[in-house]
Amino acid sequence: MVRNLVRAPALLFLQLLTGAGHATAVVGARPQMGVGLARRASASARLRGGLALALRALAGAEDEPALAPPQLEAAFASALELHARFSACDCPHLGPPLREALQVLGDAFRLYGPSGVLGSFNGGKDAVVILHLMRAALAHYQHTTTPADRRVKPHLIYFHDPREFDEVEAFVAQTVAETDAQLFVYEGGIVEGLRTHIEMQQAASGGAHCTFAFVLGTRQGDPNSKGQTAFAPSSSWMPPFMRVNPILEWDYGLVWRLLMEFELPYCNLYDHGYTSLGTRDDTLPNPALQSQSGAGYSPAHMLCDFSLERAGRVSKPKPPKPAADGAPARPQPAPGPEPRRTIENARTAGLVVIGDELLKAKVLDTNTAYAIKEMRRRSLDVRRVSIVRDKLDDIAREVRVQSQALDLVVTSGGVGPTHDDVTLRAVAQALGRSISFNKEMAAQIREAYGGAPLSAEQEKMAMLPEGARLRMPPGAASKWPIVQVENVFVLPGVPAFFEAKLDLILEHFVAGGLPPVHTRKLVLSVVEGEIVRALNEVVALFPALQLGSYPVNETDFKTVVTIEGEDEVQVEAALKALAAEMRPGTVVRRPSKNLEHMLN
Repeated sequence: MVRNLVRAPALLFLQLLTGAGHATAVVGARPQMGVGLARRASASARLRGGLALALRALAGAEDEPALAPPQLEAAFASALELHARFSACDCPHLGPPLREALQVLGDAFRLYGPSGVLGSFNGGKDAVVILHLMRAALAHYQHTTTPADRRVKPHLIYFHDPREFDEVEAFVAQTVAETDAQLFVYEGGIVEGLRTHIEMQQAASGGAHCTFAFVLGTRQGDPNSKGQTAFAPSSSWMPPFMRVNPILEWDYGLVWRLLMEFELPYCNLYDHGYTSLGTRDDTLPNPALQSQSGAGYSPAHMLCDFSLERAGRVSKPKPPKPAADGAPARPQPAPGPEPRRTIENARTAGLVVIGDELLKAKVLDTNTAYAIKEMRRRSLDVRRVSIVRDKLDDIAREVRVQSQALDLVVTSGGVGPTHDDVTLRAVAQALGRSISFNKEMAAQIREAYGGAPLSAEQEKMAMLPEGARLRMPPGAASKWPIVQVENVFVLPGVPAFFEAKLDLILEHFVAGGLPPVHTRKLVLSVVEGEIVRALNEVVALFPALQLGSYPVNETDFKTVVTIEGEDEVQVEAALKALAAEMRPGTVVRRPSKNLEHMLN
């Protein structure tokens, strides 16, 4: 029940006003309750969602006895078992930092005592990690040091904001209830809340000085992480406490690895594209996770570029302008990734080439060169090419990275009936889709094989990701359709088949949105080191162009410089400027080898 959340010895007495969901904190002489809305004696706050319900439950439970020992013991046993699971984690990426975090928290409880360690719990993903690390470390510490009737619950603090998501409030209330933690709720900011908390603790101890440790979910790259260590005193302008940072060296991926590996509950907003939670006024779903149709978002754990974690956050909140119909306007997100275009208007492209035989040099990869040449010929900007082994997770990881960052992704290989043909399953995993028997694909396979019943191997080839499209250009000679899932086209690895299907994709499905690129070359008889100064000057003069310098080892020339850009006039001007900086006789007018391939 929700009231399990709010029963524990403490310092405040809450009187809840009926009807409107208001709460007033009154400092009293009786024991405190587990949820304290700790403001000044006359302060009140409107609470919404789950916490409001929890506080209302508290109002009707003030005179009831404390939690029965079996329930408290069950929560303790669960936390102790979680510590054992954490400690035994054999994942090479997660296990070591997980045990290090438990050690940091163990030291905090040893130095400050169970009641002197306070965890920040705002309902976000990092706070969830902190909560479960804390309760596991606390159970392990008290298991050998504290009698059962004197065990302390994990102490958590929540700084309530009236703009909080309802989902976050509900999640905070539910999680604290399920873990049997003691939650202190403060209205206002962190500085005011911590100062009030310290004052109340000192009052409860007869005025004695109180020192406590504040456990935070600060991670590498956070705005306030610079210069911090596992234990770091608070800044001089803040109340006195010791910061404890058990996950300081973790990144976004490691946080989600822990949550998924141990199936720890998290706020359901993360399943709808939110990757960093602020308030309703400054948080939107992450545009990097938006589906190609624009109809929905992938879950937060599928974000590949961790630098985009906060792409859904509004950088500088401004008063929203009312919409035309008078409805409040939604905030605009901070500058994030470039929106992904439709396949028809694709400008950026990537290639995922699959096959152990390629990585072992048993087969020569010709598909990459062909794809790049044809994509560039159609004004597509090829930004990433990867060769991966025939491993489902490896393929899925790379497809996910490219699908989120680029407009068009083409895979090559791994689509046959054998055991190592796992590309379709990997694409499904990458895009968060299930895989199932596709009747349309099965019919195409039967037709290709003369109408005979499908063998088990052929049935495997009809297993496609949910929502896959079977694309067949008009008049195509092949009876095999092209499989498209969102912005990913899945092609065979046999060069003849790959080239034929890629040609169809580029001819019929992709218009190519970039202006044509103009290229010029300058062939020089001097080595690259002799043109560095001149090259740098031209680069500075023409920042919109792309200049490349390539050393070669030919008898009559040693360096080839290419100049590329959308503005042909600027390309010509850059070519003349660079040629003018060369010594007489340096420019080779008639090189001994044809270098037209460097212009494609």
